[in-house]
Amino acid sequence: MLNMMMSDEKKVGETVESEETQKYLIDCLTELVRIPTFVPPGEHYGEIVEWLIPVLANFGFKCERIDVPADIYETRQKTTGELSGERANLLATKDYGAKESVDIYTHLDVVPAGEGWSTPPFEPVIKDDRIYGRGVADSKGSVASLLTALSIMNEQGLESSYNLRVALTTDEEIGLYSGLCFFADEGLLQGDYLLCMDGDNEGISVATNGVMNWEMKVQGRSCHSSMPFLGVNAIEKAAIVIRELEELKRDIGRRESKAPCSHEMTELTGQKHIKPVFNVTMINGGVKENAIPSSCTLRGDRRYIPEEAIEDVIKEFEDAVETIKTKLGIDLELYLKPGFPPMLTDPDDEWVNRVKDAASDAFGVSKGTIGVQGGLDVAYAVQKTHQPVCAFGVGSWTESNAHGPDENVRISDLKIYIKFLLRLLT
Repeated sequence: MLNMMMSDEKKVGETVESEETQKYLIDCLTELVRIPTFVPPGEHYGEIVEWLIPVLANFGFKCERIDVPADIYETRQKTTGELSGERANLLATKDYGAKESVDIYTHLDVVPAGEGWSTPPFEPVIKDDRIYGRGVADSKGSVASLLTALSIMNEQGLESSYNLRVALTTDEEIGLYSGLCFFADEGLLQGDYLLCMDGDNEGISVATNGVMNWEMKVQGRSCHSSMPFLGVNAIEKAAIVIRELEELKRDIGRRESKAPCSHEMTELTGQKHIKPVFNVTMINGGVKENAIPSSCTLRGDRRYIPEEAIEDVIKEFEDAVETIKTKLGIDLELYLKPGFPPMLTDPDDEWVNRVKDAASDAFGVSKGTIGVQGGLDVAYAVQKTHQPVCAFGVGSWTESNAHGPDENVRISDLKIYIKFLLRLLT
């Protein structure tokens, strides 16, 4: 029996490394990237879902396109005017007659291409074992790897050890309310376990930061720029506010979670655990060079660790702003937009150990549990479902430049991820 198992594993390994498999993998990823599912606005979600349905149906999956109703996403995402098109998502299920089931998830949306590309962002290019294109790392490479793994299972008659529920959803990059959040609210996530294919492969992520976006409007009084003493320059007041917020930023930066960060993050920053973050990332004010601005808007985000409660995060920020208003007499208003909560799975959970074993076997090195600085919509989902969840994706995001120009992923990493999925599922 042992020899038979080794023979089967060798056959699967040879299949993953074959030219036919690589062609299928690259063809899938190319077609996925060519569909420009960037958000905002998210106008091509239906197109990518309709492309995926016959592919998964061919593997014996029952496929259902699920659109988030307009009234729900408009209310929950709070992004009036930025989004257009149907908020289409895909749920594909297959009953293998197993005792346990797994929800496999990642998102189909990507961030806009932006500037600075040396290759066409939506027409993948292969150079030196890497494929370049928007979303190849975050997170369409995972989708292509999953399709390839399912294709191999279908061709070789490999049965899954779990009943599979594949949730490929949208609007994750909005950061407020996604298709996966809707799935959780509607009771569509029913697996015993959840595998999130978003993220990188530095380790098995069991913890993430929560996300809260914020906006602050600093008020002034407009007048002709030749007589600024008749007005109040809102941009200058906003600059003072930013300096005052440095104290809050320092206080937040002194904290850390019990969840370890990746070795790569430790090497880059020296920190050993994930930390909360406070950022000012946007500023907008003024209408003309010769007019003193009457208002200035600041925006940013606050990343909070699993040990912090959102209520405390909000109160701390509001108290800091009230102190600034009282101390300096500046007229300002604060608006808070809590997004995805933090995630924390017991690192000793049985599901975590299974994912660790499969990943370590596929990569040939031990893959431990880590936390990540970023936030994921899967955190919202498991708050509802209480499923044990691991996040483990394709490639190294620091090398792949996810969200940046020339986003790329190693083809060899995609192949190893296929081996990981086959090891985990079969």
